[in-house]
Amino acid sequence: MDYGQILSLISGLAGAPEVPPPPSPNVSIQPCPRALPVYEVEGKTVICGTVRVPEDRSKPDGKKIDIQYVVLKAESPFPEPDPVVYLEGGPGGSAVKDILLVDKIFKPFRKRRDVVTFDQRSAGLSGSSVNCYAAMSASALDLMTPGGLAFGGIPKPDTIKTCVDELKAADVPLELYNTTENARDVSLVMSSLGYKDHNLYGISYGTKLALEVMRSAPAGVRSVIIDGVAPPWVHLYDSAALKNDEVIHHLVEQCAADKACNDHFPDLGKVINEVVAKAAAGEIMVQGTKIDVETSIAPILLRNGKYNERPTTRYLPAYMYELWRGKEMPTVELLSGMNFSIAAVGEADVRAAAAGLNGEQKYIVEQVLDGAAVAARGEIGITRSVAALRNSLEGSRQLGPVARLFDSELSAAMVEAVKADKEQVRSALADYTAMQTAVPSKDVLSGYVRAHVKGSARDRLLALIDSMSPAELEGSFAIIRRDSYSAFNKFLSGWYLDVYACQEDRPYNSMEGYQATMARMKYPGVAPVSDGLAKAFIDSCAAFGMHERPNWHEPVASDIPTLSIGSLFDIQTPASWSQVAVEKLGNAQLFMIPESGHGALAYQPCVGEMGVAFVDNPSHKFGNTCADSIRIDWHIPAWAQKP
Repeated sequence: MDYGQILSLISGLAGAPEVPPPPSPNVSIQPCPRALPVYEVEGKTVICGTVRVPEDRSKPDGKKIDIQYVVLKAESPFPEPDPVVYLEGGPGGSAVKDILLVDKIFKPFRKRRDVVTFDQRSAGLSGSSVNCYAAMSASALDLMTPGGLAFGGIPKPDTIKTCVDELKAADVPLELYNTTENARDVSLVMSSLGYKDHNLYGISYGTKLALEVMRSAPAGVRSVIIDGVAPPWVHLYDSAALKNDEVIHHLVEQCAADKACNDHFPDLGKVINEVVAKAAAGEIMVQGTKIDVETSIAPILLRNGKYNERPTTRYLPAYMYELWRGKEMPTVELLSGMNFSIAAVGEADVRAAAAGLNGEQKYIVEQVLDGAAVAARGEIGITRSVAALRNSLEGSRQLGPVARLFDSELSAAMVEAVKADKEQVRSALADYTAMQTAVPSKDVLSGYVRAHVKGSARDRLLALIDSMSPAELEGSFAIIRRDSYSAFNKFLSGWYLDVYACQEDRPYNSMEGYQATMARMKYPGVAPVSDGLAKAFIDSCAAFGMHERPNWHEPVASDIPTLSIGSLFDIQTPASWSQVAVEKLGNAQLFMIPESGHGALAYQPCVGEMGVAFVDNPSHKFGNTCADSIRIDWHIPAWAQKP
């Protein structure tokens, strides 16, 4: 940020907030969740709120549910009228809660267009209509500890059954929380926010949703980008093991296609199979410790999530060969010592690159390094200070000073009250989280304090409650709701996913199907890595009804201009699925992006550049420039260079 931007930001934050009027009666404008990008001003550059949609479209006068949205306004004073709509993954993920990440990866699109995203029904901050509050409060302590979730964060089957039973008793129609209803919500959300035409960008489950929009509710859709593709007609959970298999296959193909890599690491596929077999037999030792199959292939699989770090792909052939040879393991030690990640270029890298410069040039390099360090520290300081200013303004303008003070003092009192008694912790958490559904009242707050706080701290808290204005009382309950959501976040993410996957994917997936797909693997030794996930998925779905749809497994046919993007290191949605998705799309272009994990947009700048050009002109035909520009400089350790 330059000095002028900083002054403008502070002025916008400190002045009276300018909140625009809602564009339609079913839209509200509300404070945005934290944290926000440092340069955003609510009501001006970012707008948050809810859109009310019918839970059951066959009953237009029936129950309405709130869909939480975010509009990141275009940076241009002359924006295009058709925004980019980001469809979040999961299913059940929260884009609204992750405004920082959405802003970061969609920054290229904001040059000329608004970027709109929302949490879908039964997802993130829009999920309250399917929250099993009684079950969650009763099991609060268990759900907030690691043992409260099964493999991969999936809720345990008994917890799922309790939730399903509670919602059935409350007549919540879980069958209406599905991808087709989400697809119909898209156009309603966009029209309610005042947009006519729009462009879709889906990642992960968001691609499944984008494809269903193309099938069920295409009105207003101008163009579609699907990135990290999960077509509805693919048996996603049967394919859990094939995802890892395909990534290894891509690594082997890339190495074989490069002369230097293939010369030094021939037959890489055979070597990997033998490494996995040795690991399964307990025959591979690293620094005196036996490593299992999952550890042996971890650097390949963990590459999927490292979009903020330098790629590790170049080290993987040498890594596998060193495990296979069982001696001279500098690459293994490098990756193991850095937790399978390579940090971004640091000062040591710069000095090494400048080693051949003369004395004067090295001095200038040092001066530049000093200036960059000062600038970086300044940026960090500004970010922290703006966050503190936002929190302070929220406390005074929205929550009220007494609400913030009450929250602070209650937290301190509870730490003392529950220090030595696990059952007291359990009871206090259950009662606290139960208040998230209570009608705000001083009696409810006072009852909680009297039940769980003793001595002078209790008297002080009761006095604060008595002094609260109606706005401060509402602020206290807003804090309780926010804290409770944060505490249950891991559980809710798994629960929301199950609401979708168990009802619409489980009918087409089974342990038998999973085992049948394993028979097609090129690297069958890696299959056990996914066994736990497959079993946990099947078990967690036992309590749900399964709702098959006649066309759910039919490929989508459409002529809407589409970019389909696969990532060669994607272990969540294999790159091959991006090709499966376009079988009946008459106006689609397909690209496979190397050096990318799940959601190529987050990994490679050229994907964003291509996406912007496509949205500007959906009829534009692209060459393979993006993929061709990405090179891998394969690491050849000293031992491999010996004659």
